[in-house]
Amino acid sequence: MGRLPAVPPMPPMPRTQQTLLFPNLVKKIDPDRRLSILEVGPALPETVEFFSRFKCRLQFASMYTNPVLQMQSGEFSENELAEHFTLSFDFPRETHFDLCLFWDFLNYLDDKALRAFNTAIKPFCHKTTRAHAFTVRTLDTSFPNQHYGIEQAHIFRIRPVSGKQRQRFPKTQATLVNLLPCFDIDQGMLLPDGRLEVLMSASQSG
Repeated sequence: MGRLPAVPPMPPMPRTQQTLLFPNLVKKIDPDRRLSILEVGPALPETVEFFSRFKCRLQFASMYTNPVLQMQSGEFSENELAEHFTLSFDFPRETHFDLCLFWDFLNYLDDKALRAFNTAIKPFCHKTTRAHAFTVRTLDTSFPNQHYGIEQAHIFRIRPVSGKQRQRFPKTQATLVNLLPCFDIDQGMLLPDGRLEVLMSASQSG
């Protein structure tokens, strides 16, 4: 009797995560004003559905698969990385984002790459730009390999990502504001797994 073929393991199922800070961003959205929103991750259906109730334009940057995550470990200079970020964005010149969804992407950038990211994103921000991100309280905090969607204002849908995870460079709040000076941190909340959920606004001096 032949050997039965191995049954591949079931992929991890999406789960939900409650957020207490994100509703603070949503409640400030003017329903009569057209917004421009940057999502650094992929175009997940729940996020598209969530923002369909607003007058807005969503720009999906898909940065988690961007070559810059490999380039940062090479001999590229900060200016070269900034130029690559700018070319990757490829947004219309007049674009100014009202809301940026950074999630945990900033923790996949080393210090040089994050400074380059700051240089590239700054022209697309204005004085009332706000942002959401995850950072850490201590550097030994891990970030699971996952993408984030918005199911409701207070609920994120977490989708595990298969395959090898990119190297992480966890950022504390102090490090983040030093390397990303175009934003200030307004609010932070410690999560049970050691991550910090933060809301940011455009710096008037960065």
